[in-house]
Amino acid sequence: MHQSDDPRPTGWDATRRTAFLPAVRLFRELPPEALAAIGHRLRPRMVEEGEFVFLAGTPAAHVSLLAEGRIKIIKETEDGREVILRMIQPGDIFGGAGLWGEVVYPASAVALDAGVVLQMPVGDFSALIGEHPEVALAVIRELAQRLREAEARISELQTERAERRIARALLRLASKTGVQTDEGVEIGLPLTRQDLAELAGTTLSTASRTLSAWDRAGLIIAGRERVVIREMHRLVALAEDLHELEGG
Repeated sequence: MHQSDDPRPTGWDATRRTAFLPAVRLFRELPPEALAAIGHRLRPRMVEEGEFVFLAGTPAAHVSLLAEGRIKIIKETEDGREVILRMIQPGDIFGGAGLWGEVVYPASAVALDAGVVLQMPVGDFSALIGEHPEVALAVIRELAQRLREAEARISELQTERAERRIARALLRLASKTGVQTDEGVEIGLPLTRQDLAELAGTTLSTASRTLSAWDRAGLIIAGRERVVIREMHRLVALAEDLHELEGG
């Protein structure tokens, strides 16, 4: 089966796909005719928990947009560790390496639970850029944002202490998925300690030890697959290496 010609019913017809697009950062400023053109060219694909949407080293043939579910972008380090580069939520574009001139995907994408991915062949997306110059401008803005994010992540992984990387990973997740509750800001997705270790580029034992210490200090609530940030300003201080944990 071709990965973008999934015959199983998904409920994501062209009308629903087009209506979904204004919620996507890349497309939110596009005119209705451009959104309609994109919506008609996207093809839905169902994915199951644990299924790879694409593998590192395989041809970068499609641009993908997550409609339902959660996906992680992963890369294996030279010493065999798995690092999570991004957590993909509904409305996120991913797998666009072919648009930036890459021949193969530089990382893998795996579904964390069952969901629906909307995909478009790179050639079709390139044609769309030619037909709608406003799409080209949106892609340039998105690429610039991705480059800034990638540079920040590389700097973190190469130079910063594990504790600071963990704090920054939690802050990124909170800014993207956080929900305000009576207890604090809850990360709006199930998050295991292994997930956090991979996001921060550290070991499971280090992530577990750090979360337990922060829980005891009242900074966070660390459950089995749940994290609530109780004192955001203290976590920000840790992320910026200002040594605020002791200060309350």
